[in-house]
Amino acid sequence: MVDGIFFHRRLGRLAFILVAMLAGESVHAQVQATLSMSKKEYIAHEPVVATVTLTNNAGRDLLIHADERTTLNWLDFEIKNSRGTSLSPLAAMNFGPVRIPAGRSIAKSVDLTGAFRVTEPGRFRCKAVVRLPEGGGNFVTNTTYFSVTLGRQVYSQRVGDPGRGDVREYRLSIHKTPQKSSLYVHLVDIRTGRTMQAFRLGDVITSKAPKATVDRVNNLHVLFLAAPNIYAHGTVTPAGKHLGTKYYNPAAGRKPALATFQNGDVVISGGISYDPKAEQQNRARLRKLSERPRMTFR
Repeated sequence: MVDGIFFHRRLGRLAFILVAMLAGESVHAQVQATLSMSKKEYIAHEPVVATVTLTNNAGRDLLIHADERTTLNWLDFEIKNSRGTSLSPLAAMNFGPVRIPAGRSIAKSVDLTGAFRVTEPGRFRCKAVVRLPEGGGNFVTNTTYFSVTLGRQVYSQRVGDPGRGDVREYRLSIHKTPQKSSLYVHLVDIRTGRTMQAFRLGDVITSKAPKATVDRVNNLHVLFLAAPNIYAHGTVTPAGKHLGTKYYNPAAGRKPALATFQNGDVVISGGISYDPKAEQQNRARLRKLSERPRMTFR
């Protein structure tokens, strides 16, 4: 009699474990995860953005969150360099819970530069690990590849007061791909050697070298050929803030140039203001008019 009771208890426990495992496998099989990068090549120190997309095919809403028992995040990344060495996290990544409605997808984008040393030149491969709560299991996404390069530096200028220890350096570099060339700005803290900001100013035609100078408040002004007969003027502050980019067409018999007044202000001379968005909207409007059916009068 006692043996029978123990047998039934064991059978009940095994059945419970089996049901839990099957439920976990069911959820695991019905949640699809993919990993993508914002692009394949990055300039050193610019944001390396990875996006994990989760699709819920479980037939019910899912809440994914950190495991309270182990404090493990529901999302982690595994990154290896070209030698196959895994990169250790520089800082912990904390992700809040996410709810995925049945039949829907959600995307989570993460800047990996804050958590891994992916600011140095090289090739890397990355995959994400997703942990489902309540024994739902772990699974790994596809592997994606990306590279980091320095680009070709074409300009540098230090600004600030050495006596106060706030000297910073603007650096311009050009990154070429088979499709196009891009102009980048880096802002470096000279005292610490840390890159404070790195971002893309825009497409550049390299047949004409970019021109740059600083104004009386140490803002960086960059003038470059963005497209045939279209010049771009970008401005960056010593804090690394991009104040925007304006565009110009050449004036009659002249070409846009950076001009510095005696008070230190920097302006564009020899250029006519040009709005590429307005031009694009005008072309779209003309295209719609041309697509209208011809009217026939009898």
